Amino acid sequence: MWASWPALATAVSPAPPLLVLGASALIGSVLSCFLAVQQGRSQAFVYVPLKTLVFVAIGLMGNNAFYLAAIARIGPAEANVVHYLWPVLFVLLASLLHRRMPSLLQTLGIACGFLGVAIALSPKMAGNLDVFGALLGVCGALTFAAYSVGRSLAKVETDVVGPSLGLAGVCALGAHVLLEPIYWPSAKEWFVIALMGIGPFTVANVLWDRATRAGSTATISSLAFLTPLVAMGLLAAFGLGQVGIAVVVGALFAIAGALLSSGSK
Repeated sequence: MWASWPALATAVSPAPPLLVLGASALIGSVLSCFLAVQQGRSQAFVYVPLKTLVFVAIGLMGNNAFYLAAIARIGPAEANVVHYLWPVLFVLLASLLHRRMPSLLQTLGIACGFLGVAIALSPKMAGNLDVFGALLGVCGALTFAAYSVGRSLAKVETDVVGPSLGLAGVCALGAHVLLEPIYWPSAKEWFVIALMGIGPFTVANVLWDRATRAGSTATISSLAFLTPLVAMGLLAAFGLGQVGIAVVVGALFAIAGALLSSGSK
C-alpha cells in the first residue's frame, strides 16, 4: 500500500498537489470514521487531544507535500530514494534527542543512506540536477523522521490518523483555494485520488497497526524495507518514471543503510 504512493502521486498529475493532498486526506478520514463506527470505536475517534491532532496532521501532510514537490522537480523514482533517508534520519534524531552519539553501526548505516541518494542522483549531477528538488525530498524525509520520533515518545493512542487526516485535509483544501488555481479533477484523477486516500493514507496504516500488534516485529520491519524497491517496480511497470540502474543501486544502498541503522540500539 505504501509502495503505491509514488505511482499514484505521479498518475494524478497535473492536478495541483494541495488539492490532491486535501481531497485524498478527507477521503481517508471519512473511511477511518466509517471503520471506527463499524467497530464501535466512534468515541475514541472523536476525542483525540488537540496537540496530538495537530502534530500528526503536520507530520503526515508535511511529509507528503514535500514528496509531491520533489517528484515534480527530480522525478518519482529519484524522489522515492531520497525520501527513504527517513529511517537513517530517524536514528540520527533519536540519538541526538537522547544526547548520545550514534554507534559505529548506526554511523555506517547513515553514511550508506546518503551514499545511496548520491548514487541515485549521480546521472543528473553532470549539470541538470535540480538541487532544490533534492532538498525538498530531504525535507520530506526529515519531516517524517521527526514525526516518527515524536510519536515514539507519545502514549499509545488509537484512531489518531483518521481524525488528523480530516484536519489536514481541510487545511490543505483551504491552502489550495488560496495558493493554487482552482481545479476540478477529471474522473480518472478523482479515481486516483480516492485510491490514495483509501490505500496509502488509511488501509496501509490500519494493516500496519494490526501487523505490529499480532506479528513478528523483526519480520515486519524487514518486509518494510522492501517498500522503495516495490515502489520503483510499480513505477516501471506502469511507465510512470525512468528507473535506471543508478536509481536501483541507490535504493539498495538506502535500504542497507536503514537496516544497519535499525540493527543497533
